[in-house]
Amino acid sequence: MLKKVSALCTAAALFAMLLPAPQPVSAATFGDVKNFKEEIQYLTDLKIINGYPGGTYRPEQPILRVQAVMMIMREKGLKTEDIPDPGFSDIKKGDPGYEDVAAATYYGLIEGKGNNRFDPKGEMTRGEMSKVLALAYELGGMYPAGFSDVTERQWMYPFVSSLAAHNVTNGYPDGTFRSQVTINREQFAAFMARILNPEFKPYASDKADSFLGDALDIEMLDIVKNPEQPIFYILDGLTNSLVSYNYETFEMDSTALPYRAESLAYAKGKVYVTQHKMNHEYWTGDVKEKGAYAIFDADSLEMVKLWHLEMDPYDIEANNEGQVFISGGSNQHTDLLSLDSKTGAILSKQMLYMQAKISLTPNQKNLLVISTQISPRNLSTFPIVDGLLQAEIRSPYHGDYDMTPDLSVTPDGKYILNGFGSMFSANTMSYLGTLDRSFSSSAVDVASRELHTAFETNLIQSYHYPDLISKDQLVTYGNIHKLFYDEQADKLIALTTVRFGQTTYPYLGIETIDMGD
Repeated sequence: MLKKVSALCTAAALFAMLLPAPQPVSAATFGDVKNFKEEIQYLTDLKIINGYPGGTYRPEQPILRVQAVMMIMREKGLKTEDIPDPGFSDIKKGDPGYEDVAAATYYGLIEGKGNNRFDPKGEMTRGEMSKVLALAYELGGMYPAGFSDVTERQWMYPFVSSLAAHNVTNGYPDGTFRSQVTINREQFAAFMARILNPEFKPYASDKADSFLGDALDIEMLDIVKNPEQPIFYILDGLTNSLVSYNYETFEMDSTALPYRAESLAYAKGKVYVTQHKMNHEYWTGDVKEKGAYAIFDADSLEMVKLWHLEMDPYDIEANNEGQVFISGGSNQHTDLLSLDSKTGAILSKQMLYMQAKISLTPNQKNLLVISTQISPRNLSTFPIVDGLLQAEIRSPYHGDYDMTPDLSVTPDGKYILNGFGSMFSANTMSYLGTLDRSFSSSAVDVASRELHTAFETNLIQSYHYPDLISKDQLVTYGNIHKLFYDEQADKLIALTTVRFGQTTYPYLGIETIDMGD
């Protein structure tokens, strides 16, 4: 429950304060305004602030809860007539601000203090301010650094964190927020102006370029994105489950897996997951390999089929025709299989070195492969004809260029990106150039001609694409494991490891950067 604070003003002064002036006064003429002049002028121009009769603003007076609601409702412009009575015992029809309080309660913008009380004349604290503004403007988000005097056990924690995540507040220089301190009229105006106009937000060296929208208690083994929806499919090592997560609505669903999982793929409404029945071994001797792969409906996460294999699976890909490609994880010289997911039949196989990473090209006509267990690494491709793997075509380079196991194909299908920083033609595998640094994850915005890379730190390096000229840098809160570009939302999404406050426990952070800004 919020702290109960008594009003310091007389009833007459309160009523005069709440009544709008017949002609709003410009903040430029408020002779008593010394701080936050631009913010107060901005809100005055929007007719959110009226001031007092006589041309004063009284900036250092505490703002009352009902005043804050009136300002918010003026900005929202929502209907206040014919609204049901909210049932508060301490504010009735005819009281100053009643219509605004009733409407704000009806629209879910504010809450009372319990026991049918709203406390309209109560002086608002910084903690209450954070809740009122976070709810009214649906701020959301998280600020992992936190404040030393606001813990997760306190009711104001998520609201203070939201304000900090949006850079509406930096707190005090000593790392505190001081939630019980009363906020005055000029301070509330400044906070509100920062929400409405980002130009008023203060500079903060410890704030990232990204917005931390959520943090999941997940050990990410592998992840793929639905190409048409804002949904990730994640293998969670903590629970050995397949997780579906919508990073716009924050909705999450999961299903347990029958065997230990390692990698997954998505194609045409289905999620494919490798299932292990044994450890990866360089040599299994007389022990026969065994494993499986499971198929799940991407919407419901219901398991459609579980196919058992006489193979220890490693990496997996799938195409829109329901054909699955799996590389072997055990025995030095293993197989690369193509399978019919409808019948379970093996369609074709090619020899491959164990534990190879595979990546299907966007046109689904070639399967790119990079070795992980031999040095120097091999880069090669297997053409696909009617689901059948054709003979391997090796890169013309064998040991000429250092390569990492991190391999990806650009969305336009033109280039192969390798974690060492090298770029190759996806068609001929010819060498085209090298970035100025290695990376473990990358994302490409083809339309804006931008390439973004990261190497397990909180730093994103951006380049012009495809000429690889360094452009700028972006900073996230957590160390980056995976980058995605959402073309529909024009956002860069970073999957990171974040820790809150002084704790060492790692969470999977969902951080976004609006590339349209």
